[in-house]
Amino acid sequence: MMQDLAEPPTGRLTGLQRLLGVGLPPRNIDLRFPLPPRNRRGRRPPLTPERAHVALGQRSTTPEEYLKELLAIVLDVNRWPLSPKRKFPLLESLAGWFYVAAAPALLELLADDGGIPEPAGRRHVLELHDRCAAALMDGYRILFARDYGRSNFFYVRARNRTYRCACRMLELIKLRQRIAGMRYLRLDPDAWRTAHTVFAAMRACEPVDVVLDTLSLRNQSLDRRTQASLRQHYVSLASYGILDYTGWPERDQLAIDVYAAAAPDAIRVTELDPRLDPRPWYLYASCYDDEPPAHRPPDDARQGPTLLFDHRALAAHIRDDTRALAAAIAARDNFRTPPRLARIESARRTPVAYLLQRNLRINDDWTDDAPTPEQHRDLRIYAGFPEVRAHLLAVFRRDDGRVKRSRELSDLFAQRSAMIGEDDSAPQQSLWYVLRDSQNSMRIKTQETRFTNRMFVGNLLAYGFGEDEVRTPRIGKVNRIYRPMTGMVLLDIDYLANFGTPVRLFACRTGQTADASEDPTLAPVSEQDLAGEPMTALLIHHPQHRWGIITPPQDRLWQGATVCIQTGKRLTRARLGEALDVTNEFCRFQVASAKFPDTPPRYPQRDTTTVRQTATTPVG
Repeated sequence: MMQDLAEPPTGRLTGLQRLLGVGLPPRNIDLRFPLPPRNRRGRRPPLTPERAHVALGQRSTTPEEYLKELLAIVLDVNRWPLSPKRKFPLLESLAGWFYVAAAPALLELLADDGGIPEPAGRRHVLELHDRCAAALMDGYRILFARDYGRSNFFYVRARNRTYRCACRMLELIKLRQRIAGMRYLRLDPDAWRTAHTVFAAMRACEPVDVVLDTLSLRNQSLDRRTQASLRQHYVSLASYGILDYTGWPERDQLAIDVYAAAAPDAIRVTELDPRLDPRPWYLYASCYDDEPPAHRPPDDARQGPTLLFDHRALAAHIRDDTRALAAAIAARDNFRTPPRLARIESARRTPVAYLLQRNLRINDDWTDDAPTPEQHRDLRIYAGFPEVRAHLLAVFRRDDGRVKRSRELSDLFAQRSAMIGEDDSAPQQSLWYVLRDSQNSMRIKTQETRFTNRMFVGNLLAYGFGEDEVRTPRIGKVNRIYRPMTGMVLLDIDYLANFGTPVRLFACRTGQTADASEDPTLAPVSEQDLAGEPMTALLIHHPQHRWGIITPPQDRLWQGATVCIQTGKRLTRARLGEALDVTNEFCRFQVASAKFPDTPPRYPQRDTTTVRQTATTPVG
């Protein structure tokens, strides 16, 4: 239960003064909420939680019917002129029942393979949950606005209810944000404006660190916190933008909440001091903003009070925990796992740690780009570790007719985001359109239908422009996904390498060189030095980062391990360096060996008559 809000610091008040609300801070922030009109037309809502519970049981036999009936009841409650004493317990019961039904259903959807395309059934279920949460938020918003606007005499009797309504609104907006994140959508502007305004208004007149029971107390599938304050709910909303949920696979997005809850004071919220210079770890939100906290302070001073989010401490925690986890993996000692990351499921802990570290550095908002003309440049994409490896094998064996014939369908699919269309526009709309192409990344756009080729965050890619370039493909990965509207999807691709070749990777016993001062990777390799089963891998090269190795997801061979790379019949001893990427599909390490050539490797070159291979075995 929530503790009562503290008495205002105006000295000792008499009982009569407290009764009249003397000394309460002024509530002078205009809410600007569009409230629905009250009327008695249509179906009369249940007047008690008991009647509402009976109605839900009588009119619903499936989970979908249950949510639809609950939504209808909430909409009736919102428009019917009920007194706050009747409406508030009704909303509390309805919100609790909704959360108990929604939490396990959403968790089950998160366990499915995500990315694109989005199945129609999944979209329908998520939209229904979002409508229920939005209707409940409107109900609490009606109560909050009416209590907040009352005179001190009436407000002093409704202070606890007003604070609880504010917390419920932010908690429901947070749930809606998680639903939007599962679809790589933005939270709608009305929800953001409500969150900013409610927090700014309450912060100006009430303490915002008083904790009360959360909706997740009923079911902790999505959120383990059973108590939270208004400030904590508001910071949770900001954490999704700070750690850029569009760069996370759906099933890992809940780890943002888990980690942020483990560092409750790592994001500070204060009033903006105009004398402060902008810093990379600052975000800004004005009272009436209809978007998430931004990296630049507002230009318009008429937007009400502006709040500053400082996440420098969160960044320091993430850096420390990532280093500590890498050391624990290298030492194979689970007891050294940092406590904040120990809350994450062990199988997903390493990918989550790297996502925390990587996404903290991204300051690229999808809406920041100036409008640019779309370019169709015959982009061809091979997605997925097995497909990338198969394509690279074909690149090095293009003179083999059987290989070429076996790859014809994959080569055809690589040219479009979907080969089957839902209407006559599909052949044109399913092309890849390039919005941005730089040295380190590329942003592309395409139509999304149920036939779109599957891709997800962390997906390994081989890609190139046109027939010639796709024979010398670049290696990359899907970095982020964003849906600006239904039927359209944007993807950011990270450039990882300009060369890749399939190899086999072995654990390798440390070799002895003739001179102890020499690089141990110079030692000769024999089959007796190989340990364990081989692992399929890709040896890659980047102009700046030099040599790297990409493996399937694993923790058997980690930073500092001595390995043997088999290319054809040759074995090369090497040492794994820093783990640069850990996703649900692959791990990428720097790799070094004294036997690697100094000149950059090249794909097989093609002349007018024959296929001439110049670098099929680039190491050894």
